[in-house]
Amino acid sequence: MTSRLLVDKIEGKTTAGTVQMPSGSVIQVIQTTGTTQTELTSTGTWTDVVPTATITPKFSTSKILVSHSAGGMGQSTSAGQSFGFRLLRASTTIASRSRQGYQSHLNYYEPVLWQMEFLDSPSTTSATTYKFQIYLEKAGNLRHSSQDSDISPITSIAMTTLMEIAQ
Repeated sequence: MTSRLLVDKIEGKTTAGTVQMPSGSVIQVIQTTGTTQTELTSTGTWTDVVPTATITPKFSTSKILVSHSAGGMGQSTSAGQSFGFRLLRASTTIASRSRQGYQSHLNYYEPVLWQMEFLDSPSTTSATTYKFQIYLEKAGNLRHSSQDSDISPITSIAMTTLMEIAQ
């Protein structure tokens, strides 16, 4: 015999939105996109890229799965160029890669895949903002969300997705 429960809406007994979901359930998803290219030609500075994303967790015990992806290009005028990539919650770095990309050929552009996933435990029900930054180690050129006029359409879309996961 198979049981079946059909409902149109589930609400907390005393307050809407307080139903405790099983561990691992997705409570909410926020996705933001951006098409602004960030280009670095100076070295030694972490620089914000688009898009940032903000989520207000429903439970302080939740984890937030942060995902980001964008296309990019890197070019070096000196051998052994590294490209950095990091994730910040507000102004605090919570994940960092010193070699998100690496280029060994001089004066040629090579693709850089800006991609990161990180499972965060912010322990709050306040609005929480996540942003990403890129870094150019040596002289050259680094692009996040590269725009290419040789390909139609030329707009490159960067995406940041936040998923609140019940614990």
